[in-house]
Amino acid sequence: MAGDEEAVLFANDRFYMAFSTRDMDAMEDLWSRGPVLCVHPGWQPLHGREDVLASWRGILGEGRAPDVTCHIPRATVLGDSAIVVCIEDVGGAYLCATNVFVREDGEWRMSHHHAGPVNMNPEDLPDEPDIAMN
Repeated sequence: MAGDEEAVLFANDRFYMAFSTRDMDAMEDLWSRGPVLCVHPGWQPLHGREDVLASWRGILGEGRAPDVTCHIPRATVLGDSAIVVCIEDVGGAYLCATNVFVREDGEWRMSHHHAGPVNMNPEDLPDEPDIAMN
């Protein structure tokens, strides 16, 4: 199970790397080919790969995508599904994110992302982020 948790956390890292580098090809590759859902902060829920990826194209393509840092990701593996909960620092605003992954053809792919505000202070986070994406 520890190997699966590490692989899921690596997939989670890939998500934040694609976000921070504005790499739409990497973002598309990461998302599941099956049912997907996404809830960006303040948005209506998005259903389906086409709508979810269109939202990421808009966010990443505007040239205004915010810098994001992922802190304290924790993975729970449930067979061929996994959940990662982490704290995102998005330009000084803190969000709690839930990222759900499914195993497809031996790879972990994202099937759901949801981020929303959380009441945190900078001192509540570790000194070093788990993944710095600036």
